[in-house]
Amino acid sequence: MSVRDDRDRGEASTQVILVVPVIVLLLTLAVQAALVFHASAVAGAAAARGASVAAGAEFAGMAAAVSGVQAASRMVDELGADLARAPEVAMADGLVTFIVEVRVPRVAPFFPDAVTRVVVEPLERTTTESQR
Repeated sequence: MSVRDDRDRGEASTQVILVVPVIVLLLTLAVQAALVFHASAVAGAAAARGASVAAGAEFAGMAAAVSGVQAASRMVDELGADLARAPEVAMADGLVTFIVEVRVPRVAPFFPDAVTRVVVEPLERTTTESQR
C-alpha cells in the first residue's frame, strides 16, 4: 500500500480545471481557422468559375456576366457555403473582374464574418484565320 502525502490531495482536479479551458479555447480557434480557410477556398473557386464563364464570350456582354454570376452562385451552393452578398462582375479594357464574398460561420470571436476573393481574367477573343 502506498502512503500519500496530504498536501497533494486535489492537485489533479486543480490541474484539470486550469488546463481544460485552454484546450477548449485552442480547439475552438482551430475550428474557426478551418472554417475561414474553407470559406476562402470556396470564394476563390467560385470567383474563378464565374470569371471563366463571364470571360467566355467576347460579344455576349451582360448575358455572359449574368451567366458568370449564376455559375458562381451555383458553385457556392454546391460547396456548402453561403454568399454574404451577390457576386459582382465588371468588364473593362478586355478584362473581367469577378468578386465573390462568402459568409464565414462564427465559432470564435476576432475572426472575419466574410471572406472576399477577386479574380481578374482576360476576355476570350475569337479571331478568324485571316486575322492572325
